[in-house]
Amino acid sequence: MRKHGLLALGCTGLGVLLFIFIYYSENGSLASARLLWKKYLMFIALTNAIGFSIFQVDRLFNHIIDWKNNFLLRFMGGLLTNILLVVLFINVTGNYFFGLTAEEILKLTIVFTLVVFIYEIFYGLFYSYYHYAVTQAEQLKSDRWQLELQFESLKNQISPHYLFNCLNTVSSLLFKDTQVAEEFIRRMADTFRYVLSHQKQKLVSLREELEFVKAYYFLLQVRYEYHLRLDINIPQNILDSQVPPMTLQLLVENAVKHNKISKETPLFVYISAQDNTHILISNSKTTAAQPITSFRVGLENIHKRYRFFTKEKVIVKDDDKFLVQLPVLKKEKIKFAKA
Repeated sequence: MRKHGLLALGCTGLGVLLFIFIYYSENGSLASARLLWKKYLMFIALTNAIGFSIFQVDRLFNHIIDWKNNFLLRFMGGLLTNILLVVLFINVTGNYFFGLTAEEILKLTIVFTLVVFIYEIFYGLFYSYYHYAVTQAEQLKSDRWQLELQFESLKNQISPHYLFNCLNTVSSLLFKDTQVAEEFIRRMADTFRYVLSHQKQKLVSLREELEFVKAYYFLLQVRYEYHLRLDINIPQNILDSQVPPMTLQLLVENAVKHNKISKETPLFVYISAQDNTHILISNSKTTAAQPITSFRVGLENIHKRYRFFTKEKVIVKDDDKFLVQLPVLKKEKIKFAKA
């Protein structure tokens, strides 16, 4: 209602100014407003009718043609349509309904054409700025949300509990096998280096993520005395595809946390591809080590992070094996979703 009220006020003011301009240009002076009130009302009615018609035409065009993707087409379409509307409206109604002379109709047509041209320029600039501001705000919101999700993954990876387990394993290895202890320290350093160097990146290559998983897997193997098995079978042609950092590692970690691992109940984890369109991470199921409250939270984190880049859903199946199916994100097809 406020928008329509402002439009009516603007059109009324324009009608008064147009009448003063046309009457003064013809007579060189202004008569008493009391003598010309009918003419004032006619011009006000005419400008309001044209103004509201242009407003509705622009609303219709906004639904048909997007300013952001087709600025020139939207601008020219709105401009030409509104100019045609003004010319027809003034010529048809000016003579039959408002009793305007041919000279008044010509002047009104010229003036309104200029008004429409200026209006469409400002209208286009306003919408362009509005869409730009909205896009920037949404991008900032999206970036912030992504950083929060990645921060959650980062906290899990470099938590004091994780560091304590690693150091505890190293201390026990130093008295058993110094070579394995040395390799363990090197792989542990690799995992921390990866986490810290990719903490602000939205995506990394699948190749990099798999190298990180291999380093992390070595730490788990030593910790669980080699009762954990990881099989990676990924074709070369999708190794350059993208994944959110620490996604695969989080799924391997969830498999370890959610299952009891021992000589009698070894855990098997498989990372493979399906038709070069999906990455499959599955694991065998053993007796749960303990209730894990963060398990679903980790999966939800992955769901949300993938939502930024693709409309395809992350699929989770919990049958004989636990399976997570991730869409392959190729650089040329990645889209950035709205938060």
